[in-house]
Amino acid sequence: MEEKTDHKKIISLVGEQSAAIKNIDSDIMMETVGVAMAIGKLREAIDKLEANLNAREYEQASHIGYNDVAHNFVYLQRTLAGLSTIDHQKDSLISSIAQKAHAAYEDVAPYVEKEMSSSVKKQ
Repeated sequence: MEEKTDHKKIISLVGEQSAAIKNIDSDIMMETVGVAMAIGKLREAIDKLEANLNAREYEQASHIGYNDVAHNFVYLQRTLAGLSTIDHQKDSLISSIAQKAHAAYEDVAPYVEKEMSSSVKKQ
């Protein structure tokens, strides 16, 4: 016999975790800003590299590639790692609530994401 999902229990458990959800939401937004900044810095470095290549300034282009581009690529990787870590924390929280509610992850996730500003998709 199939067990029905108790949505009231899920809503209650999500409410109990509202502080943790808000913290994760805030962290996701902060990490996203970091990623955006890193992308901007990498773009700037690539634009400088391209300008030097177009001007046939190969030594300067090489210097920018080995320094600025490489540095900003590593910066981007680190910010992405932070974003990935906080996303895992979100998944873990959803799984924990699902376990307590005896529900599927997919049944709980929409309720958690509804509480998160970071889950609103850009148009």
